[in-house]
Amino acid sequence: QGNSKNSKIIRTKKNNAFYFRTFGMGAYIINDKPYITKQNEMLFIPKGTSYNFVCDTSCECRYMSINFDAEIKDAQPTVFSVENFTDKEYMYNHFPNMWKLGTTAEKYKCISLFYSLLSYISNIEAHNFSKSKKFEIIEPGVAYLKNHMFSPALKSEKLHNLCGISDTYFRKIFILRFGMSPNQYISSKRISQAKAIIDSGNFHSVKQISEAVGYTDPLYFSRAFKKKYGISPLNMIKDE
Repeated sequence: QGNSKNSKIIRTKKNNAFYFRTFGMGAYIINDKPYITKQNEMLFIPKGTSYNFVCDTSCECRYMSINFDAEIKDAQPTVFSVENFTDKEYMYNHFPNMWKLGTTAEKYKCISLFYSLLSYISNIEAHNFSKSKKFEIIEPGVAYLKNHMFSPALKSEKLHNLCGISDTYFRKIFILRFGMSPNQYISSKRISQAKAIIDSGNFHSVKQISEAVGYTDPLYFSRAFKKKYGISPLNMIKDE
């Protein structure tokens, strides 16, 4: 993790790599083709690739990278949006230190995050490969879900009505697109937002935070939070 230099030349990449643009904008020139990455975008660069990097000098340019070794047939440089990757903020803020300096348990958490990222990318690839019409069917429900994500009145079992399809078919397409069920998606988004609220220091009670992200039961919220982050929200607040 660090700040990008204005420009650099990599002769041959020794490993596959994901480059996350956490702030600013940059361009990777590969075989005379520019791959532009903006904030919350990620570039996959296959092993053996040579490239030039040029940073937008009008603003600060920050990144995080994950290098890994794997044989990937016909791999091509690809830019992915990680805007909807529910663990992106946690990965940006904690992955580098946990991997370099963390305990064995924290290193396993890094591996788990990495596989979650691969699953997310696989679903993006499946999304791009599939006919877009299939995903357009559920757009009214998805738009409603995103607009009411932190409302306690949100009921995932009602989303299919907005699309004029059955609940079973809605869930099937939703899982194909997002890699998880609507309830899992809602829970993941809410718990990630709760973590961001705790980090901001704007709320100081579990009840306040649970209500802010759409939970009416603080105990249920606490169990869901601890399941994801391995620590209760109360203890995390005390550590802040």
